[in-house]
Amino acid sequence: MRVDTSPLTFAAYNGDVNLDGIIDATDVSEVDNDASASLSGYISTDLTGDYFADAEDISIADNNSYNSVIAVKPELKDFVIF
Repeated sequence: MRVDTSPLTFAAYNGDVNLDGIIDATDVSEVDNDASASLSGYISTDLTGDYFADAEDISIADNNSYNSVIAVKPELKDFVIF
């Protein structure tokens, strides 16, 4: 998502745990399951990067799922090669 044009700034959404390009109930469920099990370490459901799956991670996944966030990927033809 483009945030600003000067300087050119982009941002990314967090929460696509299963990497299917959509943040949905499946992702929220995975985060919720890991948070309920108090999992920690370098895990995909740790969306905040604090090495714990917890309520903060559930909140991020849930909010982005509610907003129907999907991946928008550029096509190879969109790149200019010099």
